[in-house]
Amino acid sequence: MGVMKKYFLLAIFALLSSGLVRAEVTPDELVDPNFVMNNGYSITTASDIVTLQSRANGVPTTNIEDKAYYHNPVIKAVRNVFIYLDPALEDDGRFHHDIKFTPTVHDL
Repeated sequence: MGVMKKYFLLAIFALLSSGLVRAEVTPDELVDPNFVMNNGYSITTASDIVTLQSRANGVPTTNIEDKAYYHNPVIKAVRNVFIYLDPALEDDGRFHHDIKFTPTVHDL
């Protein structure tokens, strides 16, 4: 087989195979919290994606992890003690916060 014929068949195969590729996931599905959690990511990551998407669209954000019992002052105080003692635990200040340009006590 000639060299030219071989390169021509290879080029035709490359053009035909690239035209057959189709995406199975739409961009809207990529930011859906259920899709993100079903693919092995945590609820925190899903919440962060929803927050970033809402901020980009100018929509007020809500925390999908927010539990009603977190608003009880006793539970909130105990939770804050555990968050202070264990740096691996995260509070809402990690991602859901207003940016302040002056340092405060909470920055320590």
